[in-house]
Amino acid sequence: MNFGLFLAHRMRNQNIDKSSASSRIIKIAISAIAIGLIMMLIAVATSLGLQQEIKKKIVAFSGELFIAPFENNNSKVSTKPIQFSELNQESWNTSTDIEHYQSVANKAALVKSKTDFEGLVVKGVGADYWWENLNSYLVSGVYPDTGSKLNNEVLLSQTLANRLRVGIGDRITAYFQNESNTGTPNTRYFKVVGIYETGFPDFDTTYVFADIRHIQRINKWNSDEVGGFEVFLKQNVDLDQKNTQIYNQIPPYIDAVTVDKMFPSLFEWISLFDFNVLIILTLMILVGTLNMATALLVLILERSKMIGLLKVMGAKNSMIQSVFLWNALHIIFKGLLIGNVMALIFLFGQQKFNFIQLDPATYYVSDVPILLSVTNFLALNFGVVFICTLVLYIPSFIVTKIDPSKVMRIQ
Repeated sequence: MNFGLFLAHRMRNQNIDKSSASSRIIKIAISAIAIGLIMMLIAVATSLGLQQEIKKKIVAFSGELFIAPFENNNSKVSTKPIQFSELNQESWNTSTDIEHYQSVANKAALVKSKTDFEGLVVKGVGADYWWENLNSYLVSGVYPDTGSKLNNEVLLSQTLANRLRVGIGDRITAYFQNESNTGTPNTRYFKVVGIYETGFPDFDTTYVFADIRHIQRINKWNSDEVGGFEVFLKQNVDLDQKNTQIYNQIPPYIDAVTVDKMFPSLFEWISLFDFNVLIILTLMILVGTLNMATALLVLILERSKMIGLLKVMGAKNSMIQSVFLWNALHIIFKGLLIGNVMALIFLFGQQKFNFIQLDPATYYVSDVPILLSVTNFLALNFGVVFICTLVLYIPSFIVTKIDPSKVMRIQ
């Protein structure tokens, strides 16, 4: 058995005075490590959960990639048609990275109810649209039937429904600008069959879902011409790499854009979470290491006579240092055990019962989502142990400065 480890074990088993400075400092150090780890685990788990939930909502409405002709305007409206035959069909059909793709077409409209009117974008979708992505956001009603005969059913957001003062079964009138931008606008009469709510103003104040054939007829497009394709990738596929691959395979007049480029402000806001978590991790590790360094320093000073005796007996400085470092590691692991247990109880409780609620208008979600992988959990624990141990080498060097002739003289 390592002699330093043996001495450290004997020191811990001694009857230490509960009122001594080292006893109180050790308790504070254990508490600091435990609280620091709790804060770090919660910060990482909630940040990752929030980012995942927000990205999931954005992707559900727009896909991870959007392929459409280059446009001269910065609006959300489709002005140029595209056919699937213009793309590299063979590479798409044989790709193992693409989970699903769907055709869409957007058209600006002035929508009027019996009492109010709103300017918005009618998003035309076809039979291939993945309605399952919107299941968690459907407030009431059903999805429009876009797979059979052309009909006038639409899906409206709760925000727009409130503004227009309409509900399920009510009718609205949409006025579309004709192709020549002059003369009488094209008019369509729609019936509200479903209401959704995402919490994102970018979606809830803008989009109404309808059959894509309405947009095709208004724009005088053929039945195989659409505004673009929303692409969904399988898990663990590199988004930027896949985007570059698709971009190199499509004609030069067609563009491929990733979701973070379509909604830059939202993704910039999401990236702030990483910065905030980094600050929390830095502060918690700093507090924990300072408390550990203080505890080790007090422990060394209280045991100065023991250190002097060991030196007189011929013990090397490195061996004496290891005694205190083993004690410090014991304190760290004790703090980690308490911190991990309490943090996991909180995280699993939040995941199951959602007892902490958020304002959807600010955070786009109604409760705090949790996401903590085994990798992140282990990385945080090993990181705390590594950094604390590294820092604790500094106060342990005080052992080398203790003169045995001076400390042994004092009885």
